[in-house]
Amino acid sequence: MTNIIASYWLVAGDRYPDCGDEASPFGFRERYETAGRLGFRGAGFVHDDLIRARDTIGYGELRRILDANGIEDIEVEILTDWFATGERRANSDRRRRVLIDAGEKLEARHLKVTADFTTKQLDVDQMGEAFAELCKDAAQAGLVVGLEVMPFTNIDSVQRGRKVMEAAGAPNGGLLLDLWHMERGGIDHADIAALPQEMIVSVEIDDAAAQPQGDIWSDTLHHRLPPGQGSFDVAGFLTAVASTGYDGPVGVEIIAEAHRKLPLAEAARIGMESSRPFLERLRATA
Repeated sequence: MTNIIASYWLVAGDRYPDCGDEASPFGFRERYETAGRLGFRGAGFVHDDLIRARDTIGYGELRRILDANGIEDIEVEILTDWFATGERRANSDRRRRVLIDAGEKLEARHLKVTADFTTKQLDVDQMGEAFAELCKDAAQAGLVVGLEVMPFTNIDSVQRGRKVMEAAGAPNGGLLLDLWHMERGGIDHADIAALPQEMIVSVEIDDAAAQPQGDIWSDTLHHRLPPGQGSFDVAGFLTAVASTGYDGPVGVEIIAEAHRKLPLAEAARIGMESSRPFLERLRATA
């Protein structure tokens, strides 16, 4: 596995998903000079942060900042309801245009998307058709699309995700595997290892206590830990991913109340120092 991505929430400061305005209070230059200095070679951006970049410094200047600090693998996130109808789809399409436009101008690697949070029912053909359409749009901007498997959506297993990918048949589409969602969703490493290499777009590592702190949504937003500081089998997860032949980037996504209160440099340092040893051991084993 290659570059380590400073996932958006790792260095966003006092922000978390669905908090309102998700744009980071930290400046772009400050964030990515810090990340680059520590050895990160990738970065994530959410919709609100991209809007702020577009309307202040511009995407061209943001790309120059990233280049100057060795940041290569860019992810833009997160899109949901791309499969829906009515007002949900209209809102999703507005966000979709921003994310794909930003992704193209930043020369991003991939777009991160989610499945349906409102139901566990899954129409594989319908979801596959919508995903193929999304991938076609993304391909015009040079983007790969990663569908994140999550326990609170209708794609809550690797098997379900694989069925949708096979129905879509999109060469620039695949799954995004976050260790938190794998562990809390009870997904076995053998299921990950059974995936075709080309079906994995990106992976993310993190950690957490053996039992969820509060309900599962609160746990994912407020109680994640740095890799190696909780109960998750980080090494086993990465070994399973590597066994498929995947050699792409690895994101570090620590979403936690304690983490987001830290100074930027400390938050980024913890992310790098907690994750790098796992990747170094994996390379040495390989």
